[in-house]
Amino acid sequence: MGRSLRSAPPPRRWAVLAAAGLVGVAGWLPATTAGAAEAAGDGRGRPQEVSIADPDATAETRSLFAYLLDQQGEGILFGHQQTTEFGVTFDEATETDGVRSDVLAGVGDHPAVFGWDVGHDGYGSSPGDPTPEENFAATVRLIEAADRIGGIHTLSAHMDNFVTGGDFYDTDGNVVERILPGGDHNDEFRAYLDRVARLAHAVDDEDGDPIPMVFRPFHENSGSWFWWGAAHASSSQYVELFRYTVEYLRDVKDVHNFLYSYSPGGSYGGSDEVYMRTYPGDAYVDVLGYDNYDGSGASRQWLDGLVADLGMVARIAEERGKVSAFTEFGISGALKPNGGNGNPNWYTDVLAAIAADPLASRSAYMLTWVNFGTEQFFLPYPATATEPEHELLPDFRAFHQDPATIFSSELDLRDVYDRRVRAREHEPFAHIVSPTDRQRITTPTTTVRVRISDARPLEVYYTVGDDPTRHPLRLDRRSGYHTGEWRIGEENLTNVATSLRVHATLPGNRSLEVTNRILLGEKPPLAPGVVDDFEGHVDDTALRADYSTYGANTISLSQDPKGSGEQALRFDYDFARQTYTGVGKKIDGDWSGYDGLSLWLKPDGSGHRLVLQLVAGGVAYEAYPSMTGTEAQRLTIPFADFRPAPWDTANADRRITPEDLADLSQFNIFINQADGAATTAGTFHLDDLRAG
Repeated sequence: MGRSLRSAPPPRRWAVLAAAGLVGVAGWLPATTAGAAEAAGDGRGRPQEVSIADPDATAETRSLFAYLLDQQGEGILFGHQQTTEFGVTFDEATETDGVRSDVLAGVGDHPAVFGWDVGHDGYGSSPGDPTPEENFAATVRLIEAADRIGGIHTLSAHMDNFVTGGDFYDTDGNVVERILPGGDHNDEFRAYLDRVARLAHAVDDEDGDPIPMVFRPFHENSGSWFWWGAAHASSSQYVELFRYTVEYLRDVKDVHNFLYSYSPGGSYGGSDEVYMRTYPGDAYVDVLGYDNYDGSGASRQWLDGLVADLGMVARIAEERGKVSAFTEFGISGALKPNGGNGNPNWYTDVLAAIAADPLASRSAYMLTWVNFGTEQFFLPYPATATEPEHELLPDFRAFHQDPATIFSSELDLRDVYDRRVRAREHEPFAHIVSPTDRQRITTPTTTVRVRISDARPLEVYYTVGDDPTRHPLRLDRRSGYHTGEWRIGEENLTNVATSLRVHATLPGNRSLEVTNRILLGEKPPLAPGVVDDFEGHVDDTALRADYSTYGANTISLSQDPKGSGEQALRFDYDFARQTYTGVGKKIDGDWSGYDGLSLWLKPDGSGHRLVLQLVAGGVAYEAYPSMTGTEAQRLTIPFADFRPAPWDTANADRRITPEDLADLSQFNIFINQADGAATTAGTFHLDDLRAG
């Protein structure tokens, strides 16, 4: 990976550690860095040119992007979330000084990438029980202290539920739709972003300049454990939420020290289409990220899938002039105490697999999660007064010494932050903020909102379907959107699809056009207790809009075979690069008067494990109909036979109660690869999923 020696720490970092009494200074001399003089540009006085989400980004932020872009393939920067904020080797209550870290204690170096979080309410996530202002001040202090050590900063956002007041795991309330423009909780969301902007403006480096950060909102949206996840927002709603966030911070709050990361979770089986399904666009994203946690002990299959996905992300990023990164990784559920971790070489096995692949190794950085304490930690630690050395620490030390990884002491901060870099101006761009693509409108009128960026249009109007009538949209200067009323008419709300086409005429005989597909009217109502009978979907696109995808698979409508009516669900899967995949949808209603789940199933004879997952009372309960044989059958599974998902050890002994069945939120369908199964790909059919 281009490095044979580990370089000395930059002078300012060494001074910080020496002042803290964590290193000595005898025998150390500052190293010169050959590449620093060339960091200004191309060596001929011209600045480096990049395309980023914020053309007005600060000089240091532009430089950071250029550094990350060029760093790809030259070694992977190691990152640790909140590394000086939480730990096992220091007392969070009295020793959180901005320098101590489990990484430093374990390997004698800090991570190259410091991860932070704006927390539940936008003030930060410091230990203890601080007031919001104390929390904010502590977060600023820690980020500035880490910047003095020397590193790159990322900022995630575990936002509380703006509708219910619950935390980020509370998926009730249709949050995404209700915080978008026009939603009844948009004000609360804007207030949160105001606090994020306040933090961005508050953190300064030693020269008084804003510290650049990679902002990573709405991560792991391909899963459904967060309220912004796949089961709780359509792809187009997610795209518009991400765009709104960037536009608000960048254009309204004048935040110009952020790069923006799109970071869904794996796995994708190397599928571009699945990964890009919720991509907000090149004008809104700087880092193409990927999160994946391993529950297999670094099995060959998991590593193959990981490498395929990271390679896919790196290829897409390179094609678009973006940075690729492994934005979160670790062992599922965190590390275990000594004796319980299985593979003692997990870190180096993962690194070796990534480093051996020419595309996957282009990941600019890889960041693991927080060491909250001995009850949940993602990095091994040295012996403490009360804890023995963790059994994976020797392997993590080997990971640190591997030439494929880069830690803080190896960063040349002039190369990171002092390059001469120019950002290209954006091309004019238009997008329909509301209604979002594939949104279902059930009211006779709705408001059309359109954002036109980097242009002053002469005229903006919309048309509907094949009707050429032009309906003007006018600029609302307060919101920045071109808006107008769409009078649909009660008579047109008949469960049909139509196109909403927006046209913007620009100076110089140029124009922009964007089209959203809109569903008009209520979908035929399902009978009480019905999950889906698959009769009300207009087409395959409408079906896929109602279901969220986990992993790589394809669902479609089947006319033959089917259980009853005219249509059933066809589910195609492939385990070449993944061990499970599935789909899910939001449900509600009261099933407390029902005894079980009934369904029609045509298995594929594969012997793989079909999982029917009902999320009730906030707990994921599962049943496992057999996939042996190929004969279609009708089944009834008593709710008494459902069990909590195997990974939910906290609820292992819990059973479905009537109270749970009165509090439904999701129904998911998974297929898990079975050991020794004869096939790796297959097709099964489902129909008439209902309580009975």
